Amino acid sequence: MHESPQLFTITEAAQKTPGRPSVHCIWRWCRRGVRSRTGEYIRLRHVRIGGKLFTSVPWLEEFGKAVAEADAAYFDARAEPMPRPPRALTLTQKQHQADLERANMELDAAGI
Repeated sequence: MHESPQLFTITEAAQKTPGRPSVHCIWRWCRRGVRSRTGEYIRLRHVRIGGKLFTSVPWLEEFGKAVAEADAAYFDARAEPMPRPPRALTLTQKQHQADLERANMELDAAGI
């Protein structure tokens, strides 16, 4: 026989979900869903029994994973390679001193 996940009310779901969303937020996830970056609506699986909505931990995990995967697909499709930042030049104390002396000689030669 198929074993059902342990169900709990959306009030309990709000308490068990990271970030502690409101009960109304959980209700919206069940009824309307969340619009991902790709434009699709992802809904939290639930059952309605006697006028109450129930969900489960596996369904919450499935919902979170689906939203994250849809968003990741959107960003992966739009990703452009980031240009590599130029490498910072670091001068040793000797190189810095030689550059200063060279600059001073050029200024002296120019009469400045």
